[in-house]
Amino acid sequence: MSTSTRRIDHAALFAVLSSLADNKQAVGRRYAYWCNGAPALEAAVAAAAMAQDELGHARTLYPLLENFVQAEADLSQVEPMTRTLHYALAYLDQDFRGWSDFVATNFLFDTALTTFFEAAQQSSYEPLRQRARKIVQEERIHEMHGEGWVRRLANAGGAVRTTLLASLEHLWNETMCWFGPNDDPTMQQLYSEGIVDATPDELRARYLKKIMPTLQGLGIEVPVSFNESSKQWEVRGDLPWEGWNEVGRRFEQAHSS
Repeated sequence: MSTSTRRIDHAALFAVLSSLADNKQAVGRRYAYWCNGAPALEAAVAAAAMAQDELGHARTLYPLLENFVQAEADLSQVEPMTRTLHYALAYLDQDFRGWSDFVATNFLFDTALTTFFEAAQQSSYEPLRQRARKIVQEERIHEMHGEGWVRRLANAGGAVRTTLLASLEHLWNETMCWFGPNDDPTMQQLYSEGIVDATPDELRARYLKKIMPTLQGLGIEVPVSFNESSKQWEVRGDLPWEGWNEVGRRFEQAHSS
């Protein structure tokens, strides 16, 4: 399973790789549950393909953990089926309540993960750089799927739109927090070492640039404002860091905005 015999002592990189792998694994499993429950045949086919992609991404990331000294004490933590650490979002601990949760995860959180991988395409850590480039390519179809279904459900109006808004709200804060506070020592270390090319605030700004045109065009209200001086979207107000687990990169328990 190991990609290298050299052990790396880098707790920050181990933590973020763990989060990426665990979240990809969790998203893939949640997607897979909807292969037979999607509202249309084409949606079911897409759910199956996306689940396969996400689980495949996880399988390429988990082997990297074996190369870190942090994993030496318990090698069970480098296999998804034996891993007991919880570095995936609390939101993903529970089954999706409906198709709108699938769509919200695809549109919001899957896009957030892709934003991180885009920032790692020139990474100084070669194994991540190689994987990031491939993952970004494969995620393009996921982004189109997420945007298309958000538009479809929002434009349906009535209870369908209301249910979508509830799903987006339920996932919003934890997705925004996943990038970390701007003074997050883990992310600042990765940035200073060239492992990613942006700080948490810059990653959030890049992410919001992706999703806000769709949300704004659909009249979906979120706590975000456009800063005319910086020409960037910014989160309005403070994020709920009091409930944030900075090691696992997740809330202690799932909660909404």
